[in-house]
Amino acid sequence: MTPQTFPFSKNRYFPRKRMRSADFIREQTYVEHKLAFLSQWDFGAGVALGLDVQRIDGDSLLVSPGFAVDECGRWLIVDEPAICRVRTLQGFDALHGETALLWLAYHEEYADPMYVPGDQGEVREYAAARERFSFYLTDMRSLPRAAGDLVLFSDATLFEDDDLRIRQVIPRVLPAHGLVQIRLIIESFRAEPLDIVLQYDPELPGIQAAEGGQPLGFDQAIRLQPGETTLALTGKLDTTAQAVLLSLPEKGFLLEKRGLPLRAQLHFREEFPVVSGDPLAALERRLLSQDPQELWNTGAQEGVPLAGVRLLRCGDQVMLDSVFPLAQSQRTVLPCLKERLSDCGAFFPPPLPAERPAAGDLTPAAALSESQRQMATGTVILNAGLHLQEGNILCSDEIAHELGPGAVFIEFGIENVYPAAGTDRNYTDLLLGDASLFTQASGTYESGFDRGVRIHPEKGTFELAVRLKGQLRQAALRLRWFAWRAEEHASHQLPAGTLLRLEPDVTRVAPGAEVNFIPVFEQGLGAPCDFLIPDKQSGVITENGIYTAPEKDGLYQVCAQIKDRPETRVNAFVIVRRWMEGAEHAAGSL
Repeated sequence: MTPQTFPFSKNRYFPRKRMRSADFIREQTYVEHKLAFLSQWDFGAGVALGLDVQRIDGDSLLVSPGFAVDECGRWLIVDEPAICRVRTLQGFDALHGETALLWLAYHEEYADPMYVPGDQGEVREYAAARERFSFYLTDMRSLPRAAGDLVLFSDATLFEDDDLRIRQVIPRVLPAHGLVQIRLIIESFRAEPLDIVLQYDPELPGIQAAEGGQPLGFDQAIRLQPGETTLALTGKLDTTAQAVLLSLPEKGFLLEKRGLPLRAQLHFREEFPVVSGDPLAALERRLLSQDPQELWNTGAQEGVPLAGVRLLRCGDQVMLDSVFPLAQSQRTVLPCLKERLSDCGAFFPPPLPAERPAAGDLTPAAALSESQRQMATGTVILNAGLHLQEGNILCSDEIAHELGPGAVFIEFGIENVYPAAGTDRNYTDLLLGDASLFTQASGTYESGFDRGVRIHPEKGTFELAVRLKGQLRQAALRLRWFAWRAEEHASHQLPAGTLLRLEPDVTRVAPGAEVNFIPVFEQGLGAPCDFLIPDKQSGVITENGIYTAPEKDGLYQVCAQIKDRPETRVNAFVIVRRWMEGAEHAAGSL
């Protein structure tokens, strides 16, 4: 229960007033309560800056510096990184489950001791109290709700266990003629993705889907990321009733997790008023008619939740397993920073709509670029070295065919370029199939090759492989590839924001050189990425994709993935080679 800070009481001053201890206490209390009241209504409650939580080991957490405001309007400032040993935190011994909440709380540290006369001699008191902070743990529970949420929303928890919580949120006033959203908010308590199948089929009389006139509901498989996921159903009302009764029958909710079917833990049934005018205006009237103390009496304890914690239990032993984020609704906003972000946003104007010329005005070349390319070709050189034997396999890196995602056909052969006798021209032999069937003017190939292609339709790339049927006399193979798409194999569109590849995908650099790797996304819509190196000897890469090559020659791999989504990983390769004079003209050189 949030303590009441009003009505306010302040000192009254007059000539020759003798100040007592109670007067100074009253003055300090008045200032504290006024400041807390303003903080509550200006900032709200929650984390404002920083305070990220990371796992260090099986017993310790690291909390970054930051600033938060608690339910009492007090400011909690963590001025330096704080390391918390889980076993020593208040509340640890009282935990029962495998998930817990880490809280930040207000704490005073007394300082400047002094002795004052008491009833039985001198008594030690402290002249100052430093405003500090402390951390504590509780079992997983519903998170504090923002002031006013109880008036504005019906928020029902349909299901909760150690892995997730599913809440249904509906505005408390609905429009008689208009659109309204019903939201399912799913909070995942795991540090890794969680796969579920969710069936949701509520009884919503008078509410139809915004498009198609079908009943609202869904039945779909979902991969939950750590933190909060929101599913929204948009419905349309067209009724003359003054209220509608919304409910969730027993068979209207089914959750399948790890192969187990689970039903709702709450049988929801609630009546919602319907207004013919603006529902937001009706909700505003409700909100502004409330007692301010009632709006803040959310029942939350005096603290700010920072993160969720998963524990591993084995008998009497308890270890810290992982840390997972909480919902963004638990954060508060600093008005001054929000204003600065708004000003910064003016530097990024929306793109102007491009005027497309009429089809008849396009030149043949432009008309061709408007349609999808149906064919592409290119070459790749495989470095064979000096000791390649029969049966050895040469593989290319991943190659982008530039026809876009979708099914394509790939053919490739061995291309031999050699000088023509008596002229400055070159001849080219392109061998498709078994090269040993032909007698080469250049005498390069005396044995055949097994050939293979691996295509990645979702990425628009492919790989080539060659296996020798005899001994190779060349230090390198030049492969010519052809890619084409038949009319019936039109490219399928990937979701916007799909991570396609890194640019450059293959690069050649000197030892110690730097390369800036840039993720390429479908339709150019980017997302934060993690960059990583598979092994410690492959160089160094920053969080922004700036790679520094190692000092040793070799072929090294660089990986990138959308943050917290390892299934989106793509690769690029760096060939590190010391430059040697004349090496660029040698056969098979890089």
